[in-house]
Amino acid sequence: MNIYKTTKYFFPKLIVLLLILGVVIFPKESIIAAKSGIDIWVNILIPSLLPFIIGANLIVSLKVVDILGAIINPITQFIFNVSGKSALVFAISAVSGYPVGARLASDLRLKNDISKYEGQRLISFCSTSGPLFIIGAVAVGMLSNSYLGYLMLLCHYLGAITVGLIFRSYGHEKSNKKNNSIIKNIQILLRDDDQEGFFISFGNAVISGVNTLLAVGGFVIIFSVVFKILTLFNIIDFISYIFCFLFSSIGLSKEICSAFISGLFEITIGCNNITNITGVSEVIKASLCSFIIGFSGLSILAQCCSFIAKTDINTNIYIFNKFLHGFFAGIYTFLLYPIIKNYLPVSNFSYVYNTIYNNTFMNQYFYNFKIFLLITVIIYIIFNLYFLYKIKD
Repeated sequence: MNIYKTTKYFFPKLIVLLLILGVVIFPKESIIAAKSGIDIWVNILIPSLLPFIIGANLIVSLKVVDILGAIINPITQFIFNVSGKSALVFAISAVSGYPVGARLASDLRLKNDISKYEGQRLISFCSTSGPLFIIGAVAVGMLSNSYLGYLMLLCHYLGAITVGLIFRSYGHEKSNKKNNSIIKNIQILLRDDDQEGFFISFGNAVISGVNTLLAVGGFVIIFSVVFKILTLFNIIDFISYIFCFLFSSIGLSKEICSAFISGLFEITIGCNNITNITGVSEVIKASLCSFIIGFSGLSILAQCCSFIAKTDINTNIYIFNKFLHGFFAGIYTFLLYPIIKNYLPVSNFSYVYNTIYNNTFMNQYFYNFKIFLLITVIIYIIFNLYFLYKIKD
């Protein structure tokens, strides 16, 4: 026990010292890695996540989650043994991607809208990637097959649902809530409604959304530097050799193991490295990418755990959930690929996507997003000044 406590105490500190030493020894490489992380954050994460996070915060503060949860509560209780609010959390996570689902589930627990065990069951399947990353970035951008992206997306959601079904019996709590009718539940919500005005809720949603994105950006940047330093210290190669030794019997090469290990740190880097390997079948590439996306990588795990750790939900169980999610998503992709192979035409869709979708739709999207971002920043500044003035009074 003393050895365990000593290791637990000193290990994180040694890791931090190693990383600081790496930044000192390799300053140029660290700056390049940090710029790469900033590029991912600015060009991918902010446009794709910020509107959804602000919208999700508004949905929670305006009690939309409670109303819809009261309507579908019997269904989610029967399937996942959680309240109806979870279905909306899952839907928002499925559309927006990491780490929105973990953030919403943590908020529900912090507000005591769900119990500890229900929060654990909820977080087991309500933390997913979004379709934009799986279909757009991985399938079209890396595998050059948009149709394969729909298979991977389906398997990703099936993997999450499977984990939710496995953990539906987690915990030993007894529900003391009365099974009122839907109309009765909505009447209770209306009677207990003590929410602030819409504009106050909107301002709070913007502040919370921007702060969340700032935290996400910090995690992405630091993990980009961490992975680069570990690569320069040959630690990634060392771990790859171990994996290659353990799984050489099933034909995994060092190149595959190295690419897979990189994905355990950061999913974008890992998926890109896997798809660039030559001499490997498409089904293996898709299956490994599905595992990585389901597991989500240490970078996203750290983002999600930063929200979960504020509650009494067990982060170790959550990480195990994500491992199971990746495992089932990879297995489903491997099993379903041969069945629907004849229905996955090899086309020049990626060319059409790049020439039409990217140049027309995306240009208009980013133009609209710049206006949205400008308005968001203005509201963020105004409400911060307002609350600062309120505190002084």
